[in-house]
Amino acid sequence: MKIIFDVDDTIYNLMQPFFEAHNEIYGNRTDADCEQLFMASRIYSDEAFYMHERGEITAAEEFAYRIRKTYADVGIQVSDQEAAFFEERYRYYQQHIHVPEGIVRILDYCKEKEITIGILTNGKKQNQGKKIEVLNLKKWFPEENIFISGEIGFTKPDVRAFAAVQEGLNLNPEETWFIGDTFEVDVIGAKNAGWHVVWFNHRHREMPLGEIEPDVEVNTEEELYDFIVHL
Repeated sequence: MKIIFDVDDTIYNLMQPFFEAHNEIYGNRTDADCEQLFMASRIYSDEAFYMHERGEITAAEEFAYRIRKTYADVGIQVSDQEAAFFEERYRYYQQHIHVPEGIVRILDYCKEKEITIGILTNGKKQNQGKKIEVLNLKKWFPEENIFISGEIGFTKPDVRAFAAVQEGLNLNPEETWFIGDTFEVDVIGAKNAGWHVVWFNHRHREMPLGEIEPDVEVNTEEELYDFIVHL
């Protein structure tokens, strides 16, 4: 059994830095539910990411796009200056992210049982590399088992991203499981690559209609741990 993990909102709580920045800047300007705002920002973040990949916006415009779109949904028009300040505060709080105890337990178990584990994450090498450093993920994942889309040249859900990991780690698809939180990126990409998938649906999203389904859906860190132990 080999297990490959997503990073953002799978190995750590991606909402934490958004929550802190939101409360600091817009907490007294809207009573909108922060988790709903965060989930909207994730959708717009993916939009911006792929727009940048296609050359439609610059790297500098990516973050501003997602913030403007997110807050426009609740009637707040975000200026260039406000978007830049939100990004500054978001990056600050991002330096204080941590791996939750439940995920630490899972990674410790995999290391103890000598299960081959790796990472496949979308993003720029610099940004994702900083997160990996702050989270101290190399405690569990060897450098050669970490794959970042900006470095390998392909982004999830492109099956070539999964193929790069498969080739790099000499994986057998029938024995490989991918764990991720985003259905459209993680589940669809891994299933199309012929891997097994655990959808870590801790945000309790609705499963999109279609032919592709995860092998397993779990909603908590405890459920994920129990599944891995009994796999």
